[in-house]
Amino acid sequence: MDIRTVPTFGSAVQQLLAQGVGLAVQKRSEFIDYNARQPYTAQYHASVAHEFPGQLVAEVGYVGSRGYNLPFYSDPNARPVQFNAADGHWQVVPGSSLPFPDWGRIRTRTDVARSWYNGMTASVNRRFSHGLLFQGSYTYGNSRDTWSGGLIGSADFDNGAGSATNYFHPENELGPSSFDIRHTVIFNAVYQLPFSQGTGKMSELRTGWQIGVIANYASGIPFTPFIGYDFAGDGSSDPNPQKPDWAPGFNASNAIIGDPNNWYNANAFVLPPKGAYGNVGRNSLRGPDMKVVDLSIFKNTPVAKQNLQLRLEIFNLFNRANFGTPNSAVLFNSDGTRVPNATNITRTATTSRQVQLGVKFVF
Repeated sequence: MDIRTVPTFGSAVQQLLAQGVGLAVQKRSEFIDYNARQPYTAQYHASVAHEFPGQLVAEVGYVGSRGYNLPFYSDPNARPVQFNAADGHWQVVPGSSLPFPDWGRIRTRTDVARSWYNGMTASVNRRFSHGLLFQGSYTYGNSRDTWSGGLIGSADFDNGAGSATNYFHPENELGPSSFDIRHTVIFNAVYQLPFSQGTGKMSELRTGWQIGVIANYASGIPFTPFIGYDFAGDGSSDPNPQKPDWAPGFNASNAIIGDPNNWYNANAFVLPPKGAYGNVGRNSLRGPDMKVVDLSIFKNTPVAKQNLQLRLEIFNLFNRANFGTPNSAVLFNSDGTRVPNATNITRTATTSRQVQLGVKFVF
């Protein structure tokens, strides 16, 4: 397919490509769709709430959305591919050539991506009463799209790629969004300690204490393993985002090991047939979950008509190491050998425990 016939290129760019203008000067280019359509989303939700005795309010709801005309990034200057129904792979057309062999990368932003989100929410709130309030919520979300992010030449997310595998088949990138988190639990509470015994200085010491806690849990974000070089031979000069094949007996449900020193089984992935793109889907694996508990202790002391507050705040109270995604998304060297330690994780998504002391004068 000649990219000069693709409507996502502006007329001026089409003329330059057709006439070969500037090809000797500009070999690598970044394009944005000249006739871009306006991205938009449709959102819908429904919920029901009920108040219970004890200042409790519970709510259950559904949230959904659809996204249209979203940014999609890929390089159209690659050899064409065709689907091989016999083995289920997209195969580079034998004997084909680059549409514009005098050019290198022609990375292009079009507006053909789509997204879907469905989520269930549940929450319970206790209004402030007898010195206590708390809120708890749970969200089950499922976000899928054909591309996540909006940057040319890079990725909005550490777990994403800067460019899709094939420009002409964006539907092949359908998978979990790079920001998809299936399970999220948040709980926070504030409790004013009911100490009021004693008189004089002893009373001042006992009263005014307040404890707060915020607890967060989130399941892991998805990521994609890549081959790391142009194994299929499509000729694209973009940093190649080709994906491997699943090894026999492996899939997304049994490839994860769960140890940061070896998060997933590298042997679950193999090189596809020669000249083909792999059958592993985008964002098919999941990284570690996140658990964080923050604690605060305040002491409020009246000073004349004002208030002096002593503050102790501890972030990541239990000093849990919340790991990020694996260090390398690339599994293979250009000679087909495996990249050592590609499945290791040595970076964290949150900081270690931090303690903060403060004094606040409220007037």
